[in-house]
Amino acid sequence: MTASRSNASQPNASQPSAARPNAAQPGEAVAIELAVTGMVCDGCAATVTRVLKQVPGVVDARVDLASGHASVRTSSPVQALLAAVRAAGFEAHAS
Repeated sequence: MTASRSNASQPNASQPSAARPNAAQPGEAVAIELAVTGMVCDGCAATVTRVLKQVPGVVDARVDLASGHASVRTSSPVQALLAAVRAAGFEAHAS
């Protein structure tokens, strides 16, 4: 006869990760401010917003043309954000 085991201590894959204390948690989103130069119109600001939102881990991105700043909530490293902005033809640095 085999002993039955209780699964009470083993997490169920259908449980949310918060209910599984040993589950790997994705990086927590933090606010990052970027100073962006080279934007001269609303189209530029829209482009920077779009490329930032395409970076994996970005939860939200908002770009203010007048101030030249971008506010990003992300779990991505700042280097990934800077690279995306530069690849779109603009310069940026963390502010």
